[in-house]
Amino acid sequence: MPQPTADGSFTFFSPEFGETFHSHFGAQQEAEFKFVYPVQLLSRIHQPVVCLLDVCYGLGYNTASALAAIWKINPGCKIQLVGLELDPE
Repeated sequence: MPQPTADGSFTFFSPEFGETFHSHFGAQQEAEFKFVYPVQLLSRIHQPVVCLLDVCYGLGYNTASALAAIWKINPGCKIQLVGLELDPE
């Protein structure tokens, strides 16, 4: 069941791990601070192709945050994405 977070984005609770997928402060905020900024994505935005690796793809917030940041500045940028996920569904 979706659970709202403080920044207005949603996350889910994992019964298997006994915790939510993201911080209650904000799933979107967490994706930006743990994925977009640490990989210095903003310094690569002007390249014609950007390669992304999203380990534990989950709900896709990390990828969505990266795409939003890239396409806001460089809408013609091509993305090569590899997303790894434990859950086969």
